Amino acid sequence: MSKMAMKEISTNGSGWRPIPLPLKILFVVFVLWMVGAVMNLPNLYENGMPVFGTFVYGIRAAILPLFLDFIGPGTFLFALWNRKPWAAFWAFAYNGIFILNNTIAFFTLRDELGVPQILGPSIASLVFVAVIFWKRDYFSQAPQS
Repeated sequence: MSKMAMKEISTNGSGWRPIPLPLKILFVVFVLWMVGAVMNLPNLYENGMPVFGTFVYGIRAAILPLFLDFIGPGTFLFALWNRKPWAAFWAFAYNGIFILNNTIAFFTLRDELGVPQILGPSIASLVFVAVIFWKRDYFSQAPQS
């Protein structure tokens, strides 16, 4: 296959092949994050979680992580795979909500939760946002259908 044909494959189309390496790594991390989130739901249901400065338990404690840790990344992965131009905005939005929630928890509930349990996921989300921002041109070069 010629170099020109390889360049066309890498800049057009959807699927795994045209995705840049940093986004492929993020893809795998998000899949693992989603699996971990599902496995942690019973813990959150029973022990609760912070939601914008208050602690919630039961079904309410499962709704936010279901969105921020499963539906959010899952939608981003769908958009990444299909090279949707709105993918980066979506990732910034749900990661922003996640980071905001953790920032509020840091100032209001850090004695109960512990600093590492708040900062770890927040730093990971900041790295996710940085990688997506760095590779945002991948989405803006999506083929128009």
